[in-house]
Amino acid sequence: MTDSHVRSTPEVPRRVDYLLGAMGLALFGGVGIGVISAAPVEIAAGVGAVFAACLLAIGLTRYPRGA
Repeated sequence: MTDSHVRSTPEVPRRVDYLLGAMGLALFGGVGIGVISAAPVEIAAGVGAVFAACLLAIGLTRYPRGA
């Protein structure tokens, strides 16, 4: 079965892919820093989540989805 709406995967990562990777690192990195450092996990995870949300906002403004 093939779907005419499915796009093939690009051979080279795009800028959006790097942005999504950075968002994941921000989320998991915040928790990781909270676990291994003296900072409370809730604070470190919150900072990571805020950073990931900022990256999401940047991604939505720079790469809007075309209709």
